[in-house]
Amino acid sequence: MPASELIERVAQLIEQNAGRASEPTRSEMIALEQRLREPLRIAVAGRVKAGKSTLVNALLGQRVAPTDVSECTRVVTWFKYGHPERLVINLRSGGEHVSQLAAGGTLPRELEVPVEQVASVHAYLANTTLRSMTLIDTPGLGSVHDDYSRATRDLIAADSAGAASTADAIVFLMGGAMMADELETLQLFKGGDGETESSAANAVGVLSRADQLGDGTRDSWEVAVELAGRYAGTFRNELATVVPVAGLVAEAAEAALLTERDVRELSRLAQLDSKVLSRMLWSADRFSSTDAPVPAETRERLLELLDLYGIGAATRALSDGVSGAISLRQSLASVSGIAEVKQTLASHFHEQDHVLKVRSALDVLRRLSYRGVGDGPRDPGLERLRGEVEKLTLDPVMHPIAELEVAHDCNVGRLELPPEMLEEMRVLFAPGTPRARLGAPSGDPEALREAAISGMRRWRSFKVTGATPAQSRACDVVMRSFQLLLPAAT
Repeated sequence: MPASELIERVAQLIEQNAGRASEPTRSEMIALEQRLREPLRIAVAGRVKAGKSTLVNALLGQRVAPTDVSECTRVVTWFKYGHPERLVINLRSGGEHVSQLAAGGTLPRELEVPVEQVASVHAYLANTTLRSMTLIDTPGLGSVHDDYSRATRDLIAADSAGAASTADAIVFLMGGAMMADELETLQLFKGGDGETESSAANAVGVLSRADQLGDGTRDSWEVAVELAGRYAGTFRNELATVVPVAGLVAEAAEAALLTERDVRELSRLAQLDSKVLSRMLWSADRFSSTDAPVPAETRERLLELLDLYGIGAATRALSDGVSGAISLRQSLASVSGIAEVKQTLASHFHEQDHVLKVRSALDVLRRLSYRGVGDGPRDPGLERLRGEVEKLTLDPVMHPIAELEVAHDCNVGRLELPPEMLEEMRVLFAPGTPRARLGAPSGDPEALREAAISGMRRWRSFKVTGATPAQSRACDVVMRSFQLLLPAAT
């Protein structure tokens, strides 16, 4: 189904019903229609000092988000594509204040408006990454100032009052243990009312400090990969997957923070006796205080830039013949895990962004249609909206949403299918021509029709010969997918 048709059908529903709604519902519906036309909104969330801004910088390929304590880390900050580059501060009073980025294109440490008056900050950047997604950097959970943490919860909560301003997807940064408030936040994003609760197809976990998980007996990355796999299984109802990343190393490499001067100093360290260098890398204090041919203040900068794991990776790469800042940054990027993070976002979010946006919009419209129920006279406009939302949800054009849910359930292990049927389903759900999706021997209409009918028969047979309730529901979705391909096969 063309992405534009999914978007247009929901946009038409909004246009036909917004005029009959009263405020503030009308404004939220109009904002929601605009949201459908924008890039996918991805919120980056996690605890205080989890590495959220560091990951944002790595994904953008430039250091723009502050990673230390500043006023911008205390408010929700949106990174959007736009010219000219600028900063727009949305005020709690409803107005806005237009400002400039700091020198070097970064967010300022201090805003021109008292932070308690700020609702959110919107940074418009000429960064091509933002053409396909809007990144939202959020205040950390567990802040001593609960107002900051509450802003994050409001942004990602499925039943947020400002539903048209919430995120479509979430990248959740995790540490060595999942805290209660972190799990609660993830469950807020899913929704938990029993009616609108969704799968975790639009939530990805990132183990953000993978380089700090070693216990001295095993390599940090090995421990991180193992822990990420365990998290993916434990929290499969909340997260589509979990991947590790060495955040500092990824930022230094992707945002080009590592300079030629840094490489020269690292090269001097790489020339030390391997045992001496190994002992220096036991701890940050030992690295800074041990006598070495590199000044202590320079080593402090390297620690801030790469930490011990990155310094070790850089010196090994230089010893193996890597030279120059560009080559070393490429080498560090390859061991940081950032490529897998980007691929995960592409496969889970970018390739199906229209489905995620439509699914999110329908959930918002459904909640809006129940606004005020039980508090007074029924609003006939909202009752009509509710009926049209349910009708559109059942329309064949919305079937990709059902496919998304079933595919996700299989990916996380909630739904098990025989291997050959699982592979057939993945091919069927994938983008492509009817011939490719049906696995037909040719593009001849009769061959396509026969492939579709045969597929429906196989899945119907599986459904009636011992399928579990979950498998039975999946069979219905798959058979519907085959059925919808029949017109293209005739």
